[in-house]
Order: sequence, then C-alpha cells, then structure tokens
Amino acid sequence: MKKLSRHHLKNIKGANASLCNGCPTHIKYGPGVEYTGTCDNYFALPDYCKDQNCVRVSRSCFGDS
Repeated sequence: MKKLSRHHLKNIKGANASLCNGCPTHIKYGPGVEYTGTCDNYFALPDYCKDQNCVRVSRSCFGDS
C-alpha cells in the first residue's frame, strides 16, 4: 500500500469537509461592510479552522505587507 502525502490527502474530493467541521465556512472575515465577520472574529477562531484554510479572510487582517 502506498502512503499518501498530506497535500494529496487534502485534495481528495470530500476530504476538506471533514477537516472543517465546526468552522463557520460561510463567513468572510475582514474590514469593511462587504465582510460578515471582523478580523478580530477571525483571530478568535480555533487554530484548525485557520490552519486548514476553512474560512475566507482578507489580507488586510494581517497588516500592510
């Protein structure tokens, strides 16, 4: 049996849904009226929601780069 890399496992159809269970995937985080959540709300999320890219967040939440 061949071992699969983490990157390959993430790309398997349907795998992402289980990684993001409990994460508010319907909310976009950022400054301004076009976002439904604030940057502070984003940073208050559990690490697994942020680490697995389960939620959408504006670059503006990370400062000017």
